Amino acid sequence: MLNYILKRFTKIVVRIILLLFLLGLMLMSILYVNYKSRANNPYPDEVFNFVDENKSDIYLNEKNKKYLEERNIWAIRLNKDGKVVESFNKPNVVKDKFEITDIARFTRYYLNDYPVFTYIAGDGLIVFAYSKNSFDKFPINFVDYENFTFNLRLSGAFLLIFLFLVYLMYKVDIKNVFKMLDPVQKSIGKIYDDDFDKLEEVGELSDLSKAINDANRKYHDLKDTQAKWIRGISHDIRTPLAKISWGLNEVKDEKNIEEVSKMQGQVLKISKIIEDLNLTMSINSLSKDKFTMQDPIPILRKLIVEKLNENPDREIIFDNKLDDVKINMDSNLFYRMLENILKNSLIYTDGKIKVSTCSVKDKILISIEDEGDGIPEELIAKVQNSDISHVMTHGLGLFISKQIAEILGGSFLIENTYPGVRVSFRFDSIKNR
Repeated sequence: MLNYILKRFTKIVVRIILLLFLLGLMLMSILYVNYKSRANNPYPDEVFNFVDENKSDIYLNEKNKKYLEERNIWAIRLNKDGKVVESFNKPNVVKDKFEITDIARFTRYYLNDYPVFTYIAGDGLIVFAYSKNSFDKFPINFVDYENFTFNLRLSGAFLLIFLFLVYLMYKVDIKNVFKMLDPVQKSIGKIYDDDFDKLEEVGELSDLSKAINDANRKYHDLKDTQAKWIRGISHDIRTPLAKISWGLNEVKDEKNIEEVSKMQGQVLKISKIIEDLNLTMSINSLSKDKFTMQDPIPILRKLIVEKLNENPDREIIFDNKLDDVKINMDSNLFYRMLENILKNSLIYTDGKIKVSTCSVKDKILISIEDEGDGIPEELIAKVQNSDISHVMTHGLGLFISKQIAEILGGSFLIENTYPGVRVSFRFDSIKNR
């Protein structure tokens, strides 16, 4: 979730930067096009160059006049005394003789509101005047180099500061996003756990926090309802099952002893399923605070001895390579976890059964392996994925063992070894001191 939001935020920033770059490129393109286009007003230097190259004994001959007329430019030529000696389309408001101050003024600014450009022509001046509002003349025509370079450096510094501030704001926003979403992400990961911490329903994510809290509450309400329903069904079924079992004992005789025994076996199987369902629901409500540090080997030895006494014709090999270790556990649950697997091997297989323990990279590994025909891969997948739909007693026992292993902080793995099945439990190893 956080990675998704971070990627989306990064994409937005990148798009904004690309958009700003595109806008800057468009602005530069517009300025360049305007610079190159010139509209209908040729640059004064080009006009002077043309007139100077095509002059005869006079500057404003017929060819040059035609050139100026096509471009809507009027012109005058002054001698060294400021008198007009040549002219073309000169307006009447323009004087025929200029003082040196007049020349200085229109050279810098305008001549009767006409933008004019002055060039040296022989021992005098030639003036080209464009139509009004065709050009703007600035009051200065120089730049202070040191000031200009200082402004460039200052602009570069401001640009770097701006980029740094953008980056800083980006980092702050990302930090704030993580700060707001980190507890939400943790809560989502623990939404089905007993140690779920209720989120504060305040701030910008109040709606999301409320939805997560509601989901956790509904889940626990549903789980409590399921547990009560299963306990009620179990209670309702136990009484008729007990009556059926008593009735079968009463009607048993030499003729129907085999049939009655089969029916009693089915009754016991139903009772076992009910017991497993009750255990499954009770495991979810267990508190780990009641677990204690215990040595697993005595429990294993006790289990193996009991099963050998119950099945004296079977061979169970115990290969123990653990020494002086403990597991944080409940002894009854730990016993039931291993008993389910060992009992399945005794019921569904005929060969040897091997129970082995060892230590691998600070982990305690306990495995039970038989020589049977194996378990359907579909059932293995259901057990590993905690899917107890359409599983028989065999699969439900595996699921309960997996559930207990996870409650005890361990992991569960079941695999076919061809022939046989190996079920492995892995727990954190804690050395005795």
